[in-house]
Amino acid sequence: MMQTKLFAMLRSTYADMTPRPGLRNALAAIVLGLPMCVMPRAVAAPVVPEAARNVNSTLDGDLLAGIVFTQRHDVHYAGGALYAAVQDGMTDPVFISTALHFVAMDAGDNAAERAVDLASKLQDDNLARLVLGNQAIYRDDWSKALGIFQTDRTPPSFLTFLAPVLQAWCLFAQGKGDEALAILHKAPHQDIMGSLATLQEARLAAILNDQSARGLFDHLDQSAAAFPPIIRYMMATDEAAWRVRMGDRAAATQTLRNLGQTLPAFQLVAARLSPEILSRKPVHVKTEIAAYYTGLAALLAAIDDNHAAHDLGMRQFRVIVLRQALRLAPDMTITKLVLAEELRDGKQLTAAQAALDGIDASDPLAPIADHTRASIALQRNDLPAALAALRRVVVADPANADVLDELGTVEDQSGLAREAVKSFTQALGHVSVMQATTWPILLGRAIAYDHLGERNLAQADLDRAIALAPKEPQLLNYAGYADVEHGERPAQAIELLSKAAALAPNDPEIRDSYAWALLKQNGDLDRALPLLVSAAGGAPGDAEIAYHLGVAYWYRGRQIEARDQWNQALADKPEAATRALIEKALREGPSLTRLRDRPIPAPR
Repeated sequence: MMQTKLFAMLRSTYADMTPRPGLRNALAAIVLGLPMCVMPRAVAAPVVPEAARNVNSTLDGDLLAGIVFTQRHDVHYAGGALYAAVQDGMTDPVFISTALHFVAMDAGDNAAERAVDLASKLQDDNLARLVLGNQAIYRDDWSKALGIFQTDRTPPSFLTFLAPVLQAWCLFAQGKGDEALAILHKAPHQDIMGSLATLQEARLAAILNDQSARGLFDHLDQSAAAFPPIIRYMMATDEAAWRVRMGDRAAATQTLRNLGQTLPAFQLVAARLSPEILSRKPVHVKTEIAAYYTGLAALLAAIDDNHAAHDLGMRQFRVIVLRQALRLAPDMTITKLVLAEELRDGKQLTAAQAALDGIDASDPLAPIADHTRASIALQRNDLPAALAALRRVVVADPANADVLDELGTVEDQSGLAREAVKSFTQALGHVSVMQATTWPILLGRAIAYDHLGERNLAQADLDRAIALAPKEPQLLNYAGYADVEHGERPAQAIELLSKAAALAPNDPEIRDSYAWALLKQNGDLDRALPLLVSAAGGAPGDAEIAYHLGVAYWYRGRQIEARDQWNQALADKPEAATRALIEKALREGPSLTRLRDRPIPAPR
């Protein structure tokens, strides 16, 4: 996807967001108010007692709290502290701009009002203009909003690109539909960002029953492949609603059906979208502007994904835009979904979960919301929440093999192996034997069978999966390692693991599996030890690899290093089975059959 002028301008606007080393520079960043500064991750923040999380009443306290919470990227408390500092006397415009950025990223009406207060203290600040203009829209003060967005500035800013769409909807709200359409028609349309304006023009033309709507939607259809899924969803639903109003229900239905067929993310909901319901949605200008903000954020995210270095500053800008959207349309589900993904990607998992609050089960997009909730819950290691969310998705779409596969995996991780087998079996009933998704489902079921102790069934699924996907390293790794651990088919185990290591030479877990097979089955300490050292270096927190390396050290006569590996492995909180092996090795030393009678060199 090509880089647009707007994207380049935004990157330039937030060019000062690079991490700065040292706590002294972190302090300077707060005191001087560098725009949307990012505190260095390597600096440990001072521990603040829970009672101190309330904003301090003195300027010094506000600044200290701002340092701590900005460094932690705790948006809520950082915004509160920085806002309090401004209230207590900080008048530097750059500092106020920093405070505005953090407050504008926060949720809720209180944060929105604080953002407006901060924006009112700034001049010639583009984000402040966006916030003030949005506040005027929120209050239905269309003339004021139009005046803010019509102001010309030199040099051009990101508002220069947003202004035509915002001006158009403000004019429409004042009953000046023709003027609004004319502004959008004159807006730049030459790149993908301009195509977002085309979508707004098509939407407005459809509302006004203007004959240009057909040509605009046709143009969007031709360029749809260049857009991210969220934009394509918006295009499809807007076009379907327009076609129903034009009396072409069949074409509207096909448009929505195509959405599910071409975009995997929307397979869950395509059947829940009704052209008639879409066509009867009332027109609210605030909702239209919120949808534009949402599309803007989704498009900027897609462009950012194509850059090697993803900008934290760009993500923060997108969060601000989405918060502005929810200010205008607090119940807009598609905006909540985009915001939740942004926050999840930014590791703000609690905020991401909260962003999905209030989405009713009857909402057509509810299954996507639940799927996102499951993803967030898994990142938080909250298996019960993930399980509940995925089960709701399966109820909504019981024939979706991908979701059944995910459900089976989470059930198995939750200790529900029998339920997992049922979910994997259901999933297999909805895929062709030759589909690319078949082997992962077979692998998942094999793992669940292994957890149930039904080794014959597990082996049958693994053999079938390998026949379908003989070059999948993760599959070969599990199958070979399982053979090693169960003492089965040693020659096949070595062959599978050797092949997996060749296919994925940089994967430390596969390298460990191969080395462990060489050591445990063949007693080949000379070949196994360097592989295990390399694997441990590639995965320093993997307790199982550390256990294996300790065993190799032990048989090499390096017992002190072996015990060091095992003690470190215990500190890495291993699974129960691995912990038991490590504790036994620390008490008694390891006992590998192939090495039992081999003399162990004196400890060194």
